[in-house]
Amino acid sequence: MTKKNLYFYTLIVVLICSITKVSAQDDLNMNAMLSRVDTNNMMLSNSHYIWCNSVVKGTDGKYHFFFSQWPHGKKKLDDDSLNYIFDGFSGWQKYSEIAYAVADSLTGPFTYKGVILKGTGEAGRWDRFMMTNPQIRCFKGKYYLYYVSNSFNPNLTFKKDYNRTQLQWFRYNCTQHIGVAVADSPEDFLKGNFKTSKNPIMSPDGVTRIEITNNPSVTKGPDGKYYMIFKSRISELGHMTMWMARSDYPDKGFTVISKVFTDPDMACEDPCLWYDYKRERFYAAVKYFSNKGTIISQFGGLALITSKNGTDWEVAKNPLVSLRQLMMKDGRVMELANLERPFVYTDEMGQPLALFGAFSIVKQGSYKVDDYTPACNTGNVGIILMPVKK
Repeated sequence: MTKKNLYFYTLIVVLICSITKVSAQDDLNMNAMLSRVDTNNMMLSNSHYIWCNSVVKGTDGKYHFFFSQWPHGKKKLDDDSLNYIFDGFSGWQKYSEIAYAVADSLTGPFTYKGVILKGTGEAGRWDRFMMTNPQIRCFKGKYYLYYVSNSFNPNLTFKKDYNRTQLQWFRYNCTQHIGVAVADSPEDFLKGNFKTSKNPIMSPDGVTRIEITNNPSVTKGPDGKYYMIFKSRISELGHMTMWMARSDYPDKGFTVISKVFTDPDMACEDPCLWYDYKRERFYAAVKYFSNKGTIISQFGGLALITSKNGTDWEVAKNPLVSLRQLMMKDGRVMELANLERPFVYTDEMGQPLALFGAFSIVKQGSYKVDDYTPACNTGNVGIILMPVKK
């Protein structure tokens, strides 16, 4: 090879490496991609609270929507004299079930089809009561619906003294485990043709993941392994923490490999995890649960975190996903009390196409259950993410 040819060969290699480096940088700006919405993009109910959300495209070309719901109003005191602690929105912890809807377009409108998963009701089972935090994924032609369920621990106590109703709440709350249901198609969940976890695939261990394990999100990494991010909590009802687990399989064998954030100023929940093949990194959209402003300025806003290897995490370069508000197609800005449970729908290369979230206009618990009005309702919303012009 002549010196001239060697020079041009070296130049080409340098250019290729430079292009790769540029394309792989942390430059995702989801806030700049948000589009406007209307009620066609919302999942609402006159009889139930609507929360959590997850979407997958089926082989039929339709979009299959999995979400949580539980009834409005007061609860019967049939199996627990303290059941009134689950009145209204608080009913999620005992009465949430996972429902299913279908749409021709990614962000709706969605047609409700029915309930697909509810607690077994069997004493002694880990999945006795609620079913919530659904996240649907498709791996190698199989559909995996990750979820959270709970039971009741009558013997749970704390060092701190809590009143009778508080302690009862925690005896349900501190029994949350993660499970998975597997089917051959999204429609099979509605037909009952699926298998659920006999045992949890992730549980509290009393050491790092203490008291609860919930908010699961699973994706396949570039190494072919399956990565799970989930939420836990510091002991004695401390602040939220998030952890990473990894497995060779999407439905078993998950082993915790690292912490995500455990500092109270970095407290987050509701992660949605995916791998971006263009930027060569993992991303997770989360709800920020701190007033310190370490990640974004607003408590309860949606934020973006990232990791190159799925183990070591940091705040993304453009951390703001969304403030607690919706931009409406009629020009209004709808301010929200809550915007939670982000789910990011991506293409096969991990490029975000839509952001889903659960929302409420009025702060839950700020009104009497008997005075319930549509303004006190909750819902899910789908927001198309538009490519940023450069």
